[in-house]
Amino acid sequence: MAEFLSDHELDGLLLLGDSLCNPNIYYLSRFLAPDRFALLAAPSVSILVSGMEEGRAKKESFADEVVSTSDYGIVEKMAELDRPEEAYVAVLKEFLRDRGIRRLGVPGEFPVRVYLDLAGELDLSVLDNPAREWRKVKTSEEIEAIRSTQRACEEAMKVAIELIRRSRPRGEHLVFEGKPLTSERVRSAIEVSLLERGCEAEDTIVAGGEEAADPHCNGSGPLPADSPIVIDIFPRSKRSRYFADMTRTVLRGEAEEEVVEIYGAVLAAQEAGIAAVREGATGKEVHAKVCEVFEERGYPEREGQGFIHSTGHGVGLAVHEGPSLSEVGENLQENNVVTVEPGLYYPELGGVRLEDLVVVKKGGCDNLTNLEKRLTL
Repeated sequence: MAEFLSDHELDGLLLLGDSLCNPNIYYLSRFLAPDRFALLAAPSVSILVSGMEEGRAKKESFADEVVSTSDYGIVEKMAELDRPEEAYVAVLKEFLRDRGIRRLGVPGEFPVRVYLDLAGELDLSVLDNPAREWRKVKTSEEIEAIRSTQRACEEAMKVAIELIRRSRPRGEHLVFEGKPLTSERVRSAIEVSLLERGCEAEDTIVAGGEEAADPHCNGSGPLPADSPIVIDIFPRSKRSRYFADMTRTVLRGEAEEEVVEIYGAVLAAQEAGIAAVREGATGKEVHAKVCEVFEERGYPEREGQGFIHSTGHGVGLAVHEGPSLSEVGENLQENNVVTVEPGLYYPELGGVRLEDLVVVKKGGCDNLTNLEKRLTL
């Protein structure tokens, strides 16, 4: 942080928000709170919290200093001023003044009203949040947290696949225990499995048939027989706050020859992508390797069909973060954690996607994903 501040000629960097939704604030403080607090990196980290949170923050956060708004008379200021926000900004100004802050950096997502109130007193610069870059390279503890979440993800995936395997094709749909097996039923089983393992997930994808041709369609209603079903689970640990990410495509019934060929092409493309991941390679190069396989097998992108998204993305405190494996992917560094998830999508056949989570290493990568890949159940 000291180098960042020196390079930008700043006395400090100020973040403002809740750490439940803002991963950068959580990353720098390791204090999880649903209510807004201020974090000042100057270069040691100070956090300004409400009196109610002061005790917990001192016990749980990694901050060098924990200060309460009560120390600055927030209650008295609220009684004196017209708006609670004015009282909070008055406290914030005193907090910054006490730490000798004159040249202050704020990230682009900083609240506009607070920015305008501070601008009259401080020299403000709007910057890209450096924590977003720092988060790309994981520590061993972070990698283990992601690995643990991925284990929970795999168990949930096993539950989903087993539910589909135990179903029976009946006409166009799958039937389980005498009723149509729906996306909602499978998604519910996934969510229960994750909750039992201390994880949570939103927007889990269980999509079959035409719905599977849309990469981000969650899926709804009865699942089709004889057609690929894409299952994409991206849970977060409630304890560590780290995500995992994994996709499998399965089919119950009889697979058309073209679907089998598409699955084989996606599997080969993923293997080529994983083999290309290593420190010093670029995300662009990994993406190009995947595209080469699809081109060689006769599956180029065309008019919104085929391989219509990037090869992968970083995973950590957000399910989508840097670095990117795409046409503009940057250099990969050791201990980046990225997905490799090629897919092919055609409205008349559905979609096929396979996704593993890997750790970038000097000579290749470590795959954090253990679950097998098999199309027909």
